[in-house]
Amino acid sequence: MYRYLAVSLITITCLLVIGIGVAWAPIFPLAKQLTATPPTDSLPKTPAITTTTLIFGGDVMLSRNVGQKMTKYQDWSWPFTNIAGLLADADLAIINLESPFTIGGSHLVKTGSFSFNADPQALAGLIQAGIDVVALANNHVLNQGKKGIIDTRKLLADNNISYTGAGLNEAEAGRPAIKEINGTKFGFLSYAYPNDYSVAGTSTLGLAGMDINKMTTAVTELKTEVDLVAILIHAGAEYTNKPNKQQIAFAHAAIDAGADLVIGHHPHWVQITEIYNGRPILYSLGNLIFDQMWSLETQQGALAEITVTDKQLDSIRIIPIKIIDYGQATLATGTEKELILNRLGLDNEIININN
Repeated sequence: MYRYLAVSLITITCLLVIGIGVAWAPIFPLAKQLTATPPTDSLPKTPAITTTTLIFGGDVMLSRNVGQKMTKYQDWSWPFTNIAGLLADADLAIINLESPFTIGGSHLVKTGSFSFNADPQALAGLIQAGIDVVALANNHVLNQGKKGIIDTRKLLADNNISYTGAGLNEAEAGRPAIKEINGTKFGFLSYAYPNDYSVAGTSTLGLAGMDINKMTTAVTELKTEVDLVAILIHAGAEYTNKPNKQQIAFAHAAIDAGADLVIGHHPHWVQITEIYNGRPILYSLGNLIFDQMWSLETQQGALAEITVTDKQLDSIRIIPIKIIDYGQATLATGTEKELILNRLGLDNEIININN
């Protein structure tokens, strides 16, 4: 009897288990779906960190003795030979073009002349160095008048080099250069200290002058189009190591308006640097390509290599430059490198912006 009772109990238990299993069968696949590890391609991906490098140089003059040297050596990229690779390796390379180009005619400019006129063949150096943007707002942009502005802008555009700072009227002179690299948009505006004859008007050619109100409006508008704004200023007292009041006021106003950095040139010497409201100001990078061999300071300059990480300025590396043979840039070394950094007010070549 007990054996039959045990068999019956076992049978009933089995039936209950089977019944429960059938009842829960539709739920188990759902539970499996809820607990299963999702496919790798469905997991959220960590955004890749993007780093972009910009390199800025100071005054580039491709006329007078520099032009004579290129003609003598029959090498139109000669001024950039030693630094072309460094410049070209950057994502964007930016300089101040101190000499207008003209198409046709003689390009001989004698020693002692201050009316520059560059041979279009000298574009070979800009191309080899991978120059992407040039500032045109400077005191030599009108050396060849209207033809100089027209020819320079045409030659640059034909070679995919952007420009800003000068034009046939105020609107053209104030038009920014915009570049997009690695998903980040950069905007550049170029300004120079004003002379009444040189500042562009509504219908007259010239450069973009250092009018703080107009610059503030331009920066505000540009910030709606780009991620980072760089202001290029051509100002200051020549052959001095410290910025004057005009440079400081304009640079500070640019940062206050929303600019992310300010790069200066014109004094022909390097000048001190400043971090203002968390943004870098390099008041003068000095000469990059020039023929002023009559003093040590005018033979020296600097490149500023800016690292941008995820659309934010990260750091600056200063690369001191030595000019040899009336116009060829080389990398400064040793005590001369240290001297140039000291004149920039730096203990070493790295400027940490976020510290």
